[in-house]
Amino acid sequence: MESVDLNINGLKLKATLFKGENLKPKNPAILVIQGWTGQMKNSFQYAESLFKLGYICLLFDSRGHGQSEGDINSATMEDFTKDDQAVYDYFANLEGVDSQNITVVGSSFGGYRAAYLTSKRPVKNLVLRVPADYSNETFKIPRAKAGGSEIPEVMAWRKKPKGPNETYSLEAVHNFKGNILLIEAEYDEYVPHQTIENYKNAVSDKSKLTYVFMKGAPHSINEGPFRDQVEKIYLDWFQNRLSD
Repeated sequence: MESVDLNINGLKLKATLFKGENLKPKNPAILVIQGWTGQMKNSFQYAESLFKLGYICLLFDSRGHGQSEGDINSATMEDFTKDDQAVYDYFANLEGVDSQNITVVGSSFGGYRAAYLTSKRPVKNLVLRVPADYSNETFKIPRAKAGGSEIPEVMAWRKKPKGPNETYSLEAVHNFKGNILLIEAEYDEYVPHQTIENYKNAVSDKSKLTYVFMKGAPHSINEGPFRDQVEKIYLDWFQNRLSD
């Protein structure tokens, strides 16, 4: 585990790299994007296990989050997605990373961003755990102002069926050609079932989709047995990807 300072779009973002010493010339890699107010340390448990499988993993604190610079209250969703692209570019050019075999993992707001990233950069596989969705009209305004589940209008919007061309994330998923792991939490108080259905329906090739329903699980999983369950889901799925 190595701490890394990234200079991204004029800001210093803190990152952590899980990279072994005995590497092949090219190794499968995983970029992890956290949710709104989430920190990279929340995913260390998963990264440590995936690293042992043979993946190089990079996690980072988004601007205004954790140890990274930036104002969380003024950053737009466009700002966050541009940061994601710059972090991806850094990662793809690291020694030992197979730039043709990068998986992006995102949860909640990070799931939205991970999906969007597939429309801007080459991604082999995509993992979306309880992915949120947002109206395209909010893309250029501060995420803090656009809001999420705390705003009744946003939740009402998320509960409506949507076609694959109605949001940037759904369109990206529809056009994505790789494997997708989609995880829903039964007692998700932020991302309603219909939002997950919208993501499922957006996948054009259902044979590439693995859908997992976590019975009894809440949206945020910071500790306890559900973290171990997520870890196992990831390990099983990523183990299969090694033979793809």
